[in-house]
Amino acid sequence: MMREGLLKENIDGEALMWAHQRMIGRPESRRILMVISDGAPVDDSTLSVNSGHYLERHLREVISEIETKSPVQLIAIGIGHDVTRYYRRAVTIVDVEQLAGAIVDQLAELFDEEPRRVTKKMAGLLQPPPSTQGPQGPVRRSTFKEVRKAVA
Repeated sequence: MMREGLLKENIDGEALMWAHQRMIGRPESRRILMVISDGAPVDDSTLSVNSGHYLERHLREVISEIETKSPVQLIAIGIGHDVTRYYRRAVTIVDVEQLAGAIVDQLAELFDEEPRRVTKKMAGLLQPPPSTQGPQGPVRRSTFKEVRKAVA
């Protein structure tokens, strides 16, 4: 049903941007984005035409924007991989059975703080990645139907 290795390809920075953009539009006064990660970003196609640190650099830029300029509060939990090198508010657990406790602990710690205030400066946060240009010009993004068909 799914191609082998498909779940090993992940572009963490873009996923984080997507989730953040959805949360920015929410009316709630407090917004928390919790990332549960298995490590660093990996995507063979992206790395085949960019430097080896492209995805990691992009992820760090996205995290920095959210952590310093966004009203969304960011928490990360790494399962078996150290995510504290990326996120300010992060914890690493060894086993998935520790996940529930880690989630509760991280949220409890966060709720002891005041939520961030929204400013006008935050309105245009996190634009698309810096380079959406391929060697021959703009890259065409696949539609959901095309991706689903390729996976099947």
